[in-house]
Amino acid sequence: MSWRKINRINTFILIVAVFLTSCSNDDSNDFSKNFIEIIETNENGISENTVFNFHENQIISSDNSKEKIEYTYNNGLITKVVKYNKETQLNTTLEYTYLKGKLVKAKSVNNYVIYYTHNADATVTYERYKIGSENQELKVSHGTLFFNNRNLVKDERFFDNVSEGIVAGSKTSFVYDAYNNPYKSILGFDKLLDRGALVSKNNVVITIVETTVENDDGTITSANIYRTNFKYDSDDYPTEQLSEASVGNPNYSKIQYLY
Repeated sequence: MSWRKINRINTFILIVAVFLTSCSNDDSNDFSKNFIEIIETNENGISENTVFNFHENQIISSDNSKEKIEYTYNNGLITKVVKYNKETQLNTTLEYTYLKGKLVKAKSVNNYVIYYTHNADATVTYERYKIGSENQELKVSHGTLFFNNRNLVKDERFFDNVSEGIVAGSKTSFVYDAYNNPYKSILGFDKLLDRGALVSKNNVVITIVETTVENDDGTITSANIYRTNFKYDSDDYPTEQLSEASVGNPNYSKIQYLY
């Protein structure tokens, strides 16, 4: 895809974002509620039901046929997430560390660790390391998260120690609707920067992923656009999320939220 086409895509993103922002709800509506069940259906019509347990606005656990996830809080912040894989009987533990209420470290025990730096311009820079067999840390990638109106609008990522012809970087941009993200009401969830756009206030309706590959022929940049449609209830929370099939993302999926 040429740079000219990339520029047209960026102009399209800006126009859509401005339009949706002009239609957005104001922040005076602090009403919140939590979903108790999610039904996910794939392109083959196979459904998976996940049941959630809450204590007020703190998420305690989620459970489906494949895995169970348990959450631990400390002073209103999620500090540990344990995933139990029912098929392999293996557990994965995520540990979160904060400084003055902001996430500075996300560690998957014996797997990877991400360090976050919160900057004065409201961006967040990060570095991701793979944890080796002797607990050494090997830098894999680094990048910057950009936020606007409590939404993650862009994630610029660069890969370290890549070989020729391998993806050297990516930029993911998000366009939002004007309605409530169903995860918005979960206490502390918006601090989990490793969860991508799920930490945002609103719902992603357009995702643009641009990748860059460097080789002997120079730099090649390509882009894919993914669209998601929603249905909402009277409280402006989604009841259905439909991901459209598209180039580079042929999978259809539907998610239903039950409150």
